[in-house]
Amino acid sequence: MPKHECCSPHQITTDFYELINAYILKKAGDAELAKDITQEVMGRMIDTYDKGIDIENIKAWLFQVTRNTIADHYRKKNIINYTDRNLDVEEDIDEPNISANDFIIPMIKLLPEEYGTPLYMSDIENMKQADIAEKLGLSLSATKMRCQRGRKKLHEMFLECCDIEYAANGDFAYCTIKSSCDVLLDEKKKMDKK
Repeated sequence: MPKHECCSPHQITTDFYELINAYILKKAGDAELAKDITQEVMGRMIDTYDKGIDIENIKAWLFQVTRNTIADHYRKKNIINYTDRNLDVEEDIDEPNISANDFIIPMIKLLPEEYGTPLYMSDIENMKQADIAEKLGLSLSATKMRCQRGRKKLHEMFLECCDIEYAANGDFAYCTIKSSCDVLLDEKKKMDKK
């Protein structure tokens, strides 16, 4: 990992912390565990940086360390049903198209706060909607409505900004950014610098 400003540990943490944490949370389903493992991954990245080891693709490296760290956690706990296939990330991280997961968090943050905040808490942090309602001082029905509208607005943003490709099972697989979508093009440029 070359020691220059674009690749400082602080910048890498800023750029990837939420993405790594969301990935772990989705796989492990435990917010505290996700936070602990994310901290461990970032600690390993800082150690590697301090040793002056060169990493060509920081995103691929972080996801590999993340998969290994999750697997190590479950092996230590003797949970044998948690196999490496549960840890799959996009097969080719350098794919010219982008994964939906790469832009979900930045796009949620582009939504109006009244929709983006509850949606982020629900779908990224996996908080129960009753807890979100309490934390935001909303009724449960208002929270559910805001999450639904947030998902709808996010979907509309994807349709406006992306040529969407689907996996064989019909799931959203990749997004090729349309040339008219400056917001995601800017985000992709940031990612390409990594």
